[in-house]
Amino acid sequence: MRQDILSYIEANWESSIYRDAPGAGFGGVDLPFPYTSPCIKGKGKFYYFFYWDTYFTNAGLLRSGRAAIAKANIQNMLWLIKRQGYMPNYIGLYNRSQAPYLCRMVKEYIAATGDCDFLAECADGLRQEYHFWTTARFTPVGLNRYGHHDTAEGCEGFYNQYLIDRLKFSPAASSEEKVHVGGHYMAEAESGCDFTPRFEGRCLDYCPVELNALLYEYEVYLLDVSESLGWGDAALWKNRAAQRHERMNRYLWNEKSGLFLDYDFVNGKSSPAPSLAGFNALAAGLASEEQAARMVANLPLFEREHGISCAAEPEQRRGFQWDYPNVWPPLVYITVEGLRRYGYEKEARRIAGKYIQTAILLFEKTGQLWEKTDAETGEVAGGEYEAAPMMGWSAGVFLTLHEYVQSTCD
Repeated sequence: MRQDILSYIEANWESSIYRDAPGAGFGGVDLPFPYTSPCIKGKGKFYYFFYWDTYFTNAGLLRSGRAAIAKANIQNMLWLIKRQGYMPNYIGLYNRSQAPYLCRMVKEYIAATGDCDFLAECADGLRQEYHFWTTARFTPVGLNRYGHHDTAEGCEGFYNQYLIDRLKFSPAASSEEKVHVGGHYMAEAESGCDFTPRFEGRCLDYCPVELNALLYEYEVYLLDVSESLGWGDAALWKNRAAQRHERMNRYLWNEKSGLFLDYDFVNGKSSPAPSLAGFNALAAGLASEEQAARMVANLPLFEREHGISCAAEPEQRRGFQWDYPNVWPPLVYITVEGLRRYGYEKEARRIAGKYIQTAILLFEKTGQLWEKTDAETGEVAGGEYEAAPMMGWSAGVFLTLHEYVQSTCD
């Protein structure tokens, strides 16, 4: 059955690739290059161009010999950054971005293809995106947060459009309350984890682990880029990386729990909701060996028979999308990557194997890959909306983890 999934992915890549005809682009925007969408045409509702989804899709494209479309995805992002000043959450949106994975996309594309000349095309876009995050999303503790740049009317509209239906918030709330709450949850949507218990409904008050780990990767990479392209500011990037590393250890590492946790800078405390987002610190190489060992010791908080949940099991379930017991492919990918980086191969293989086995069992039942699954039951996951049948990150993560598990078995 594993081979059946590989054949399915191979046969359906083209069905998730779009090419905008003039005037036909989603949200009124015609992308200049071909691009991938999370869902196969005619299956599922996510048929336009997203930000962080595309990083994990690209991982699969590169492993499938489709480097040209992986490059086109990056070129579309660079075009949008030049056009809007940042890469939007998805095409046609003008009030928020999403977790910044472009740096990783560029690094991994160049490493896979040897197309070193492409770096010069990407460098200014990477620097511009970094500038967006470190200015528009700055906090008093020197780390960064998710946010938005919508109006009060837009925040109220977000509340009415999403929070009443998906989170069952009161439609009778005052306009002022809707603006306040809607703004926080719009920032949460920028994280890509909409919605989650991590930020206690106050995302604007939090410094998230994954965002700062990703920005640390930008700083480390832009140090190399500065030296390669002769920018002459290598010392700046080295200093910024060192500062962020120190601040992440100070604010995001929780010594008592042995976890990297999001930090509530308004109230000066860690998030009470442990999540796999903490493993981004390992994936970025930020953790000490002792910190990594303690994170690994905490895997039982998340791991269940059929996979690794995105969040620890709460005393009372809230039913968020990005909460226990939902398994989300991108966080499985990051967790496995973090474990591997620190030499925890046994744990990485076990978690990767659970993801692969669950995907196989569901494919046998349904003939499709899925957006999210349930760590307790191994079935398609629930939450605020029904899971979509998906190529996108589901295919990309399956191919990446399958390649890893096969390489360790050979």
